[in-house]
Amino acid sequence: MKSETTAETLPAKHVVLLGIGHTNAHIVRMWGMNPIPDTSLTCISDNGIATYSGMLPAVLAGQVPPEEMEIDLVRLCSFVGARLITSEVTGLDKVRRLVHFADRPSIPFDVLSIGIGSVPSMDGVEVSGRSLLKIKPMQTFLDRLSMALHDAVKRMQAKATADSSNQESPLLKIVVAGSGVAGMEIAFCLPPFLRKSVSVPFSLEVVTRSSEILQGVIPSMRKRVMDVLEQRSIPVRTGKTVLRADNDGLHLNDGSLVEADLIIWATGASQPELLSKLDLPLDGRGFLATNNKLQSTSALPIFAVGDTGTIVTEKLPKAGVYAVRQGPILWENIKATLTSEPLTTYEPQRSFLKLLNTGDGNAIGEWKGFSFGGSMAMMLKKRIDSRFMKMYRVQDAVNDGTEPMQCKGCGCKLGGEVLEGALTSAMGSSATALIKREELDDAAIINTSGGQIVASTDFFSNPFDDPYLAGRVVALHSASDLVAMGASVKAALANVVLPKGAAHSQRQALHELLEGARLEFEAMGGSIVGGHTIVGPRWEVGFTVIGEPLSEALLRKQNLKLGDILYVTKPLGIGVLSAAHMRSQCRARDYQSLIATMLERQHGIAAIAADIGITAGTDITGFGLAGHLIEMLKASNVSGTLQLSKLPILPGTTQAIESGIESTLAPDNRHIECVIQATPSRKSRPEYKVLFDPQTSGGLLLGVRKERAARFEQAVSDAGIGPAVAIGHVSEIVAGQVALIID
Repeated sequence: MKSETTAETLPAKHVVLLGIGHTNAHIVRMWGMNPIPDTSLTCISDNGIATYSGMLPAVLAGQVPPEEMEIDLVRLCSFVGARLITSEVTGLDKVRRLVHFADRPSIPFDVLSIGIGSVPSMDGVEVSGRSLLKIKPMQTFLDRLSMALHDAVKRMQAKATADSSNQESPLLKIVVAGSGVAGMEIAFCLPPFLRKSVSVPFSLEVVTRSSEILQGVIPSMRKRVMDVLEQRSIPVRTGKTVLRADNDGLHLNDGSLVEADLIIWATGASQPELLSKLDLPLDGRGFLATNNKLQSTSALPIFAVGDTGTIVTEKLPKAGVYAVRQGPILWENIKATLTSEPLTTYEPQRSFLKLLNTGDGNAIGEWKGFSFGGSMAMMLKKRIDSRFMKMYRVQDAVNDGTEPMQCKGCGCKLGGEVLEGALTSAMGSSATALIKREELDDAAIINTSGGQIVASTDFFSNPFDDPYLAGRVVALHSASDLVAMGASVKAALANVVLPKGAAHSQRQALHELLEGARLEFEAMGGSIVGGHTIVGPRWEVGFTVIGEPLSEALLRKQNLKLGDILYVTKPLGIGVLSAAHMRSQCRARDYQSLIATMLERQHGIAAIAADIGITAGTDITGFGLAGHLIEMLKASNVSGTLQLSKLPILPGTTQAIESGIESTLAPDNRHIECVIQATPSRKSRPEYKVLFDPQTSGGLLLGVRKERAARFEQAVSDAGIGPAVAIGHVSEIVAGQVALIID
């Protein structure tokens, strides 16, 4: 399914998908099979995971694990060669054809497809307190449900304690608002989840403003569902409009109160707030108005699909089955729009299969005027759902022994052994001085008439398909040498190799890159003052960074002292997870942790070190923790002891290592194992292998005197930088040999 790429170029045309629901997900899948030439695909989502709503009831009932209803957009987009952006969209520029964001530069589109779904309708219901829980966004529903149940039980128990006259055991009262398929399935499938989550008795009730449940289904299907509700003693209040929802329950239009400790809101579809900000034609309910080609009635190259769009010539309910059938039509119309060809008409199906999970291994269904139910119906539903989800699964990679792809970021750095050998051969005695200097300082210290300045340069092959993200990471990474020496950042000069491509695409990519870098440099108190850009075969990005010492005592590699506690300021595993992502094997939650770690700013630690009097440090980058620590040990003529169990490691790292994934630089980084003392059992552990993992925008490695350790940890915590983790200590050399001892 994955698209094959050749030389790195910047495409001239841009397709953007806003929201990755059923219809837009089909475009991502087709892109992997047959990408459109000279065109990029960008996917915008509020989450790195998309949820298939049809399987939520099965998850609640414990019939399938939560992962079965998830589409991992990080892996899927990596697999098909699409960019994924998880940022808030705030509007459109229809003239210049731009999508605007709250926290990043706008991006252009030649074709835009909007499929952000719908939200449960509130219809002016006044909400207060913490008892109401909406089923959307569904990616977070299970977590929110667990927290809401915890709060509801506490409130229920508090009420029972306050009411001393009631001697009965408290009952957790749960009300489902809404009687469509979603509401009915939640009422049927929630009890198994409740029995696992809470240890108190509970009751269920359904409230709906409709005169009958399941409007739109045939009477025989409705009767089957009513029979199950009656068998399970789940009462239904029909024809009731909710005026207010609070911690007491639902206040209805007839003046009555439906007591509830938790209200699950599963009502009909309403328009997301964003649609009103896009300046596009709307239907009477606030959804985007389209023609029968799924195109906005604005006549712009904008499509609206699934619940988001309303075909003005049709009267269709908001149902996922239409979104699935729209996928192939949208794919053809995107291609046609890019080539100015006629669009294809979407003809909605007039009937479709309905299946409702009752949570007990059975389902109730309807097809062409007939209803049915039982375990065979559930087997059919499970087969349909599984077949749909299988289309969007990225299979785990199997290590077949072939040559791995060259890593980017710090994973493309030249190995230390090769670098030292080349310098020695080419420069003779001059190389010795250079190598010695690199062992001592992370950056160059330049004495001027006005005082000292500190300068460093760094660059790498861009590991990201998002120039804005690349700009942020490369700025932080390039500045880390100055931060590691206890210097402030004042100015930066860009060094960029742009891939070939259309001029407007190059201009946009460079703009996004520099905007990301500018954000980070300004946060450090610096600015971009110039640079140099050329065109080449692939993205190469970096900065020369100039700063000033924060104190007279700089952080130096050679300043470790006996007894110093060794600290790291970021978790490890950046290299292996980046390598996994290149292979489409880094799961969304792990990738989110990876990016958050790379973007964690460290410049505040330089000021803390200057204030506390810490003078021994370096940054952890291409040569990994072991390589950079051994540099410090040799420069300081001491040994060190590390405790593998204390190493902070990013989630997903251990699993990636155990599956055989590592950065292409990791084998070269092991050339220093001759000074490492570790038992075979410790060398076999994933934590040991993390020692050689190259870090892009990694943390700092600091040596802190014991008497200053508590103050340092507290200062880092107070600054909100992230925990500084003690991983070992400095010890004496043995028999005149520097050693790194692994405990």
